[in-house]
Amino acid sequence: MERTVFVFEGEKAERNYFKSLERAFFPDEEGRLLVTFQNDLYELYSQISADEDLDVFELIKELNPIAGKDEDLKNLRRDQVGQIYLFFDLEPNDQNFSGRILLDMLRRFNNETEHGKLFISYPMIEAIRDINDIDEYLERVIHLSDCRGAVYKKLSAQRGNHIYQDAKKIDIQGWRFLIEANLRKANLLISGNNNLNIVNNQSSIAEAQLNNGSLRDPLSVLSAFPIFLADYFGLDVFKK
Repeated sequence: MERTVFVFEGEKAERNYFKSLERAFFPDEEGRLLVTFQNDLYELYSQISADEDLDVFELIKELNPIAGKDEDLKNLRRDQVGQIYLFFDLEPNDQNFSGRILLDMLRRFNNETEHGKLFISYPMIEAIRDINDIDEYLERVIHLSDCRGAVYKKLSAQRGNHIYQDAKKIDIQGWRFLIEANLRKANLLISGNNNLNIVNNQSSIAEAQLNNGSLRDPLSVLSAFPIFLADYFGLDVFKK
């Protein structure tokens, strides 16, 4: 059976939200393998840039500390993997962050059936809960000085609707709301129009968040998982 591999930066929050969207949109499907990289985008870049021929799947297996204990991952061959999706935080305060690296990674990982397709949360996974209503969310920003983990986690919990704080409580209608909000905002960033066009090119979002290679401050909040769902299903995601 061909497998689809989902690679997350972190272990807990990312998996909880992904398990929630699995229940909503993939209830009877098998073949997904969830893997944690347990490091950030810039560590992945340092490994990849050192060897242009290095395959991200083999790298994840090599660096993942639990790969040897996960029989599914340990025994999975690259030719058994049909698609790879990667989900990472922007981490703007990481000492290794640069706009050039961000764009390079998004352009490198732009096809799920080849190297993999990368989706970024701006500034981090907690962006998914930093929302009340769509109109307000379209204008929601975060100052770069507040993008540090503990600060933004607290802020997103304070100003976001409690419905989205607990991933287990988000049903399919809640996910559709998140998809609409994030898709409209992504289009607003890219084109100035908050329509529902599918955003297939993830580097276009990053380019809109940058100004002459540096991040805009404040930064527009945007969540990776809803953008992924729109990319995966197209507008049929609102009909499932």
